[in-house]
Amino acid sequence: MPEDRLSAKKANSRPQSKPKLVLRFWKPSELWLFGPLLVLGISFSLVQLLTWGLPSLREARRYTPARCTVIDRYLHSQIVEGQTGFRPEIRIRFKTRAGREFTVNAYDKTTLDERSGFGYTYEDAYKILAKYTPGEQRICRYLTTDPNKAILKRDLEIWQWLFLTIHVSLALSGAAGLFWIARRRSASLEWLVEPEIKPDRPPTVPGVQQIKESPGIDLPYRLPMFVSPVAQNLAGLALTALWNAIAFWTFFHVLTHRKDLTDLILGIIFGTIFCGLGLLGLVIFFRRSFRILRTGATIIESSNFEAVPNRRCRLALRQSGPLTARSYSVALCCEEMTRYTKGTDVLTNKKEVLRFPLFERIDFHVPSGETFCEEFFMKVPLGAMHSFISDSNEIRWKISVLIKTGRTGTILREAPIVVVPDNTKSENGR
Repeated sequence: MPEDRLSAKKANSRPQSKPKLVLRFWKPSELWLFGPLLVLGISFSLVQLLTWGLPSLREARRYTPARCTVIDRYLHSQIVEGQTGFRPEIRIRFKTRAGREFTVNAYDKTTLDERSGFGYTYEDAYKILAKYTPGEQRICRYLTTDPNKAILKRDLEIWQWLFLTIHVSLALSGAAGLFWIARRRSASLEWLVEPEIKPDRPPTVPGVQQIKESPGIDLPYRLPMFVSPVAQNLAGLALTALWNAIAFWTFFHVLTHRKDLTDLILGIIFGTIFCGLGLLGLVIFFRRSFRILRTGATIIESSNFEAVPNRRCRLALRQSGPLTARSYSVALCCEEMTRYTKGTDVLTNKKEVLRFPLFERIDFHVPSGETFCEEFFMKVPLGAMHSFISDSNEIRWKISVLIKTGRTGTILREAPIVVVPDNTKSENGR
């Protein structure tokens, strides 16, 4: 016992190696799907902003808003291409910022010219005039350089906004896809940092200091448990919320500023598609978040802080409620990772090579406030490769907990373990 305590103190006093970050990149083939979406979305958005957005902004700056009073209403007609066209006009009175008072006939930009604006039918023009009551106050916009020309209704060009929404959505989808690929292809944070290297073992075998410093309840050591990253869920929520905000805002303006029945039908079709996709994304996100949050914590404890091939190791599973799962399985897994260079790209391949079932239950249920406890043995097969880490290759051993909560709902939790060579004396003293 004194020798063990002395050796433990010496081990703790040794300087720990500095963490080393390993960069991972995605394959070029994975850019073919989301890369074009990002490029096309940005390109179309820039073209539309340059050809429509900036000119519209400059045109809007030519007008100055002012409060006006409706005086009277008129309906003019003219023969256009063999048919009678009508133009509504509203007579208004307003004051400019300089204090000058003007009385003009106005409605929209088409009525600024006396020879244009006769594209309305009698019914449509009459409905427009019915919206304005003599004596009421309205907001008009007069031409800053010529106050004799003013408008009451601005054309928001809904279809231009709708197409811009589609282009921006393509760009955001491509960016989100590339971000998701980068997160999926890169190792999680616990694997990006090389573990502690002990001088009394091969330098390519990871250390177990983190496990040794985590005591368990039923067994001496508690294994670290890793779940899906929170950043990925937050990024999905932000993208879904932005999509819904743009879709519903565009749909609302299409319905409130439509000109005819065609605008209404097309607006309903596009609004149903885009708003439906946004609502579907929210439902999927909240279902996934609710499934993860309402699932109790999973704890795995071990009798040893490292495993040796062909030697049994006792494990204890503690699953807190509430939990209702179609199937619940625990397995010992071995995963190989290879990093290699192809041209200027650094590629990473991962593959699960071994899986040994340890525990499995069908129609598993743990009530809220209770904890399910189960102990079982784990044994790494004789001749299996030990844990290994280098610049180009890596062998990972882990305890995988797979929880299937519904038809498509799956929760994966993993606890890494360290397997030492069978011809090396382990730190357990065996």
